Amino acid sequence: MDKVKKFLGYDGRISIICADTKELVEEIKNINDLTPTTTATMGRLATIAGIMGLTEIKEANDSITIQVKGEGPVGLLVCVIKNIDNISKIKTYIQNPLVEMPLKENGKIDVGSAVGKYGFLNVIKENKMTDSEYNGLVPLVSGEIAEDFTEYFAKSMQKPTVIALGVLVNKDGVKASGGYMINLMPDATEEDIKNIEEAVKNSPSISQMLDEEYSLEKIAKTVTGDENIQVIDEEVKIVYECDCSKEKFEKGLISLGKTEIEKIIVEDGKADIKCQFCNKEYYFSKEELENLIKEI
Repeated sequence: MDKVKKFLGYDGRISIICADTKELVEEIKNINDLTPTTTATMGRLATIAGIMGLTEIKEANDSITIQVKGEGPVGLLVCVIKNIDNISKIKTYIQNPLVEMPLKENGKIDVGSAVGKYGFLNVIKENKMTDSEYNGLVPLVSGEIAEDFTEYFAKSMQKPTVIALGVLVNKDGVKASGGYMINLMPDATEEDIKNIEEAVKNSPSISQMLDEEYSLEKIAKTVTGDENIQVIDEEVKIVYECDCSKEKFEKGLISLGKTEIEKIIVEDGKADIKCQFCNKEYYFSKEELENLIKEI
């Protein structure tokens, strides 16, 4: 079972959230039939997306859409996140799921080359209640995902943030996956910052710590250098959930208009539509399409 916990450190002057997302990433891998390279890529993105769902979404009607587009072969990456009752619900899309890159010289998966370092990270926050939308668009830094989101929080949100993400994949699937995000409060001291920088520098990678079965509390203590870390919330979760339905695709077909639906009937006699997020397929017979025309 995946675990997520929120902590406070240095007497409340920093916050940290740690996530173990092994099962989440395994599910995403299986849904999209991902390679080791694209599993690591989407695993990192899904982990930070899930963390942002628990830290950045304040109202049930809010949602966040994350788009990552570099010049690398994986193409467009998308995550859509909602937060319902402290459960971060995400769905993901990758344009080219079968990409596989040679390992780097250190033996690690080359996510940066798969994504590409030239491109953009776009974070779109929507609130249905107020009908408002916020766009945070920043250039990619490396395509490694964690560094790109650190840049987003610094430049677009003016939040000093430390982010680490990691995925270990072997022949059997996802061996370990997770991440952490440290945020500095306004009253954080220079000594706090120095302690955290030193602790992060001397810490094992997040994937190594998870693979060695560090608890989330131990990870939080290790990367902050604070042995007196406080748990403030452990009733939080990150799950994969696609909210597609036949009714939603019906509305999409109706929006095409009478002429386009008639064209589908003439050319194919039916419509088979696949959800780009979960790959679930929806079938519309000729009779169903004709009934949709009557509704227009």
